[in-house]
Amino acid sequence: MVRVVPVSATGTPAALVIVVDPDRNPLPTVEALIRRYGLTRTEAEVARRVLDGDGLGPIARERSVSITTIRTHMKHIFEKTGTRRQAELVRLILGATTS
Repeated sequence: MVRVVPVSATGTPAALVIVVDPDRNPLPTVEALIRRYGLTRTEAEVARRVLDGDGLGPIARERSVSITTIRTHMKHIFEKTGTRRQAELVRLILGATTS
């Protein structure tokens, strides 16, 4: 499985390309993210969408909230996971097991 995650490094558009074997490293469920990192359900759902390669704009539109609200969720996710960027978050989550 190939995932392309849009990221913004110092305002410059960029992408993180990740190749994952889903049979070797299945993606964590929302419930696993809640347990592992102490995320709220909404934060875990947003983190999972980011992992799926969705941008913040589409996530905000689907949830019928502002992009500012999604950015606030991302800030909380970063704090709880000890990450600072989307790319770091994706690497962390992909390195985690689903148990």
